[in-house]
Amino acid sequence: MKTIPLLTEAMMIELIPSVGHRAQLKSNVDQWKNIIQQIPSPSPVSCSIDTDIQIANLIQNNDVWSESSSSIVDKLPADIIQNNLWSEASSSNSSASSSAEKSPEEITQNNVSEILELLKTTNEGKSLLSTFHKSGLLDSAGRRRLCHLIINRELRDDVQRRIPSSRLHNLAYQITKVFQNERASTYFIPYISYGPGLKRAAKGKLLDCLNNRRREYRKSGLINSSRRSSTSSESSFTSIPLPEGLLQSTEEEGNYIESVVEENLNWLRNSSDPWDLVEINWNLTSSFRLKRLMSPDGPSIAEYMTEFPCLKKPAGYLLILKDFNVAYPKSVDKLYQNLPIYRKKIIDLTLTRTKKTKDSTVHQILNEYLQYYSDDEETSNIVCLFCLVFLVGNSVIRGKKYTTQWKPSKLEARDGFITKVSSDAEVQETITRRREKLSSLGHTLQPFIIIVGQSYHHIQNYLVIVDNTIYKLHSITAAVDCCFKIFLTLNAEYPVESKGIWFFIQKGFYQIKTPWDKNYTTVSALLSDIGIPILQGE
Repeated sequence: MKTIPLLTEAMMIELIPSVGHRAQLKSNVDQWKNIIQQIPSPSPVSCSIDTDIQIANLIQNNDVWSESSSSIVDKLPADIIQNNLWSEASSSNSSASSSAEKSPEEITQNNVSEILELLKTTNEGKSLLSTFHKSGLLDSAGRRRLCHLIINRELRDDVQRRIPSSRLHNLAYQITKVFQNERASTYFIPYISYGPGLKRAAKGKLLDCLNNRRREYRKSGLINSSRRSSTSSESSFTSIPLPEGLLQSTEEEGNYIESVVEENLNWLRNSSDPWDLVEINWNLTSSFRLKRLMSPDGPSIAEYMTEFPCLKKPAGYLLILKDFNVAYPKSVDKLYQNLPIYRKKIIDLTLTRTKKTKDSTVHQILNEYLQYYSDDEETSNIVCLFCLVFLVGNSVIRGKKYTTQWKPSKLEARDGFITKVSSDAEVQETITRRREKLSSLGHTLQPFIIIVGQSYHHIQNYLVIVDNTIYKLHSITAAVDCCFKIFLTLNAEYPVESKGIWFFIQKGFYQIKTPWDKNYTTVSALLSDIGIPILQGE
């Protein structure tokens, strides 16, 4: 980094052939030089901000510079301002004179108090401080212990919390103020892109510790929302065939992803407005995100929703639908096309089964459903989908962490597919109760549907529940379509009680085959009974 100010224009031409990227780098370097020249030299008590971090912020935050501002402090990188490394920079009205009121000693003291307090209030921290005072340095084991202590504290209240780069910057800087011989770049170096083929991935001991800790939490089940596991004996990503649409999209984008995808992803990780920019960046990164989701070590639903905050917006489900359209372009409208075609056959088969059933409870429930079947298309669709629950058999389910076995009843299978409540006030209680029940049986809460209304003729809301986010749809078909596409796009498992129903919808209505499919005899028989063509290779 120290050699960057020595770069001449001829060197930049040789390093970066692309005119646009070269101009961007030259502008950033010139701005960096100007700021460094104007910032007063720190006192002996305080060290200057690590050069790596300064340049990283300049390159990552191209838009934070304001030419109209006359204050040096206003030109500092956004993540330094947000983390209070420069205490007076957060106010747009502050002047250069006011930002100079605090001495470097005061800034340093405020900046290290967080790490220092952690070290002084824990036995592990006291041990590290004692060792450092005796020897004057930290060894590899000491650095590892320090990172574990910091990351454990960061994830103490929420194991699924996303720690942004700006926070890791700040923590690395604080470490160097407590342990003077340490360098910030040992603990965190941010991602930097200088242009095509000139990128540096984020790295450092703090980031390694964070990734290891999340891997442990995922393995132990603390990070919820199950992912699919391939039925194939091969476990590597290269052995899992990608959807046809995703393969085509990947070929079309080619080198474009290599040059800009990380900038677009970083924008999505930190921004959810304005929505038109969200959609643009989402479309540009679709292939990269989908390939990551399809990989065996991809993120869980909770991790993915946390990583991209735009998914938690009311319209967030539209982004997932866009991804589905990329991965499975031939199946976009399949449910809307096939449900009306096979609806009457499903109802007729239910009538036949109702006459033969010996279970009085099932007989009563099916008769109640069939009474609602009418010329009203929406009500008929609701009845048809509920009837599927009673046409697909249940199997015994074994808990992932327990030796207990559970065979869901027809009503439990129905609620795992679509739960009906009478009012909006019951929604949150229903989600909590279902989450707790599944947890006690060794399972996680997967996406499911809640419909709200006094009767099947008067449904007020159609909700799709994804982790802690609730999406509102306009019809039962839209809700089922959205929920199914969330499963396939996020590479998530179907709810354990209603797996058979979702596999029927996948194979019968959408006619999609994946490497994770399981064979259900009742599903295959039902497809034959209704007259739905069997998928090639089944």
